[in-house]
Amino acid sequence: MKEETNYLTSKEMRKELKISACDLMHMREAGKLKFIKKGNSYLYKKSTSS
Repeated sequence: MKEETNYLTSKEMRKELKISACDLMHMREAGKLKFIKKGNSYLYKKSTSS
């Protein structure tokens, strides 16, 4: 889908940030990451600053 080209899956985001799934969840809950929820999956907005 075209709209998902600017988003990373949880697995891809964890790899890019070099953090655990638990850390990713805490960052998401703290509002530090922009994301959308699609079904049971979270898609994270790609950073345009890097």
